Amino acid sequence: MDDKQGIHSETMGDLIGTKELLQLVLKKLASQALVFGLAVVVIVVTAGWLFRDRANQGLPIILAVLFVFVVAFMGYLFAEQSQKVKQRDPATMNRVLGNKMKTIESSGGDFSLDLWTERAGTPPPVGSRDIGVKAKSAAYRVGDKIVVRFRATRDCHLTLLNVGTSGRLTILFPNSLHRDNAIKAGRDYAIPGPDYGFEYELQGPPGVEKLKAVATLENVALLESNFDAEGSFFRVVPPAAGARDIGIIQKKVAALPQQKWAETSFEFRVG
Repeated sequence: MDDKQGIHSETMGDLIGTKELLQLVLKKLASQALVFGLAVVVIVVTAGWLFRDRANQGLPIILAVLFVFVVAFMGYLFAEQSQKVKQRDPATMNRVLGNKMKTIESSGGDFSLDLWTERAGTPPPVGSRDIGVKAKSAAYRVGDKIVVRFRATRDCHLTLLNVGTSGRLTILFPNSLHRDNAIKAGRDYAIPGPDYGFEYELQGPPGVEKLKAVATLENVALLESNFDAEGSFFRVVPPAAGARDIGIIQKKVAALPQQKWAETSFEFRVG
């Protein structure tokens, strides 16, 4: 659902700090755990063999070599992720905004939301919808046409965010056709719906798209509702502005009583 408009000149300081960089580094380290572990084993075995005749000196030297290796490796990953942020690498921006959306969490209760996706034109078999809603992820291919669906257990005002594989943030709801984001309890809503006049076709690049729905019982303006002057259906913003918008939502819902708002998320892979 990514818009093709140009990325504005937002500062990366609005997007990411040391904490966010460390989160990226730890995720990268986790993805390379096998390689990292093998490197540690090789270092320990090699150092142990080289200093096999110096039993008193061997252990301190091995520990020193390991320390230098870990520091150097972490420094390399930190610099690599910093460079990707500066270059606005789509996959990195996607992870950063996804991490920020996870800071918006509610503790549940009788007010809850469902959020899911379906292939366009292929409604689920009768009786399977509840099972489908409980799934927290799905997989599609570039070129597939899908529908994003959501519903709430109470009348509320809902904001729906999408972090695309391009790393940009799209506000799917409200939008230029439905500027009032009030929804009714128990009713299924679809984007795009029959009145939208377009299809949601996955254009890539491959990766993971992230959806986040946040709803309040009272009419709280979580984000500005202005839409693109050129007639864009959805409000699309570059990564730094997206990070700022997510931060604004997090602060506004944090000021509300817990029972007055709800959230949920959904991810789908585009291959």
